[in-house]
Amino acid sequence: MKIIYDSYADALSITFKEGKVKKTLEIAPEILLDVDSKSEPLYLEILGIKGKLGKKGVEKVTMEGLVLDKNTAKTFVPA
Repeated sequence: MKIIYDSYADALSITFKEGKVKKTLEIAPEILLDVDSKSEPLYLEILGIKGKLGKKGVEKVTMEGLVLDKNTAKTFVPA
């Protein structure tokens, strides 16, 4: 899983797994979910994140229940 905040676009992107996007679903206003051909989630994008979480909410991201992948020091996977 990869989480990226783009301050220029004010968007939070979460990559669950890489893959070919079959369809993009707008699951709520400005919240987009890309799914593959099996309708499994690939990418989630939240636009206007500061307005939804507030500036302080964007400055700090807390992840619980995650362990460091043994194969790479840069990738986190669910526990």
